[in-house]
Amino acid sequence: MAESDEQYDALGAVYERAKHIPTGLAERATLLSAVGDVRGRSVLDVACGTGFYPRLFHDLGATRIVGVDSAGEMVGYARYVEDREPRGITYAQHDATNLPVLGEFDVVTAVWLLGYADDVRALDVMIDNLTANLAPGGRIVVVVPNPDGDWDLFAQYGRYGYEITRTGPMDVKQPVCVHVLGDPPFDFDSFFWERGVFDEALRRAGLADVTRHPVVLPDDDRGAEFWEPLRTSPSFAVFSAARGES
Repeated sequence: MAESDEQYDALGAVYERAKHIPTGLAERATLLSAVGDVRGRSVLDVACGTGFYPRLFHDLGATRIVGVDSAGEMVGYARYVEDREPRGITYAQHDATNLPVLGEFDVVTAVWLLGYADDVRALDVMIDNLTANLAPGGRIVVVVPNPDGDWDLFAQYGRYGYEITRTGPMDVKQPVCVHVLGDPPFDFDSFFWERGVFDEALRRAGLADVTRHPVVLPDDDRGAEFWEPLRTSPSFAVFSAARGES
């Protein structure tokens, strides 16, 4: 195996581990429930990271899939997997703040993107750019930090694979550090925005049927007691909205 292959495999093993810890399994189940049946549909995944969700959408039957991310390292890994296991997915490097129109897609997803907007104006720009890629009648589905999170319950999140620590005061958005447990552990910054910001921004973009979806728990044998803090206060929230037919 070439050195670059080894580096890519190591990158994927670290960053995709967050999709397989308990909270990642709940995130995936909730997102897929909100997206619905993708068979025969086109999907654009903005902030696709290593391509985890584009590959999953393909395996669930989507027929045209494009993934974009601002980080060249992530796009490089996604293309590496596509070369190794061809699915017909296209990847490109774009920042959501100046995302071009890449086509008309039935579904546009953005997982953990919107929370990183610099401010509300930048959030509006991101959502406008997502909407510009949406076909009439299509749907946007986004995963964002939970604006109604209970910090006492977040203190129990070690059981779900990571810990969340506030790193500054709340000012429209609450900065945090997320510490993903495991070997090796790794950290990333995130932001928990005030209640109402994301759904109001989706409506300002002219989207309809703005819906927050209930958390969907994985079907496993860990039982209701294990999942109760996450069910009561998930670290994520999933919203969807639709573009009109005309």
